[in-house]
Amino acid sequence: MSARNRLASLYEEWRLMSESEGEAIRSLAWQRVTQCQQVKAGLRDQILEAIESAGSEQGSPEDIRRRFRPVLEHLINLEARNSAWLAAERAKLEQEREENTRSQRQLRQMQGSYGQHSTVGR
Repeated sequence: MSARNRLASLYEEWRLMSESEGEAIRSLAWQRVTQCQQVKAGLRDQILEAIESAGSEQGSPEDIRRRFRPVLEHLINLEARNSAWLAAERAKLEQEREENTRSQRQLRQMQGSYGQHSTVGR
């Protein structure tokens, strides 16, 4: 397999992982999100090696990047989308955590109030 074909294959694998990651984010499957991110971390090194190899076969690494620019733009858009979805989920979770903390505080205040009244009447 030529280095250029190898690079195309790696970018396609990244795309599939990003799509899978997006589905996992939307379904709140955090373990799957982590798995996708780990696979993509491994792909990163392979992609860099393939860029170097493709560049030595067919021109500079920058020439290779230019050839794959539309693919890269699509991958960047997928990453941005996933990042936005993650940020939205984090914001929801943070809001829930704040609401839980507020509810716990109110409950403790109520318990304290009732505790004071019950000891006063004795």
